[in-house]
Amino acid sequence: MNIYTVCQNNVISVTPDTTVKFVADLMKEKNIGCVVIAENNKPVGIVTDRDFAIRGGYLCEEEETRLISEIMTEDVRTIRKDTDVFDAIQEMKSSGVRRLPVVDMGGRLVGLITLDDIIRLLARELGEIARIIGKESPKI
Repeated sequence: MNIYTVCQNNVISVTPDTTVKFVADLMKEKNIGCVVIAENNKPVGIVTDRDFAIRGGYLCEEEETRLISEIMTEDVRTIRKDTDVFDAIQEMKSSGVRRLPVVDMGGRLVGLITLDDIIRLLARELGEIARIIGKESPKI
């Protein structure tokens, strides 16, 4: 199964010249843990709730004009949409990240896969396996 079949397709993205306050408000309003920073629909960074906690200073006065590019993680790891789910798990593990923007062959943003998405997928699959085992088990 490729990652595109399970990733989130409604990805919130902004440009690097967006203000920190705008992104913070957006994350709060949408109840999301990250925003992808993109130029020409290609990821150039990512900002997570952890970035706000560590680098952001959340809603002090200077956040009205401070740009998100100042606190974003620039070395954003991405994954191609045709990547296998197991390979995506390995990439998250080796990179030490919980979220990966999903890109097409041209590097354009098409989705976002999170560790939570993968855990939900695995839980569904394990539930299905348990159901099959239950049907095939002898009745006692």
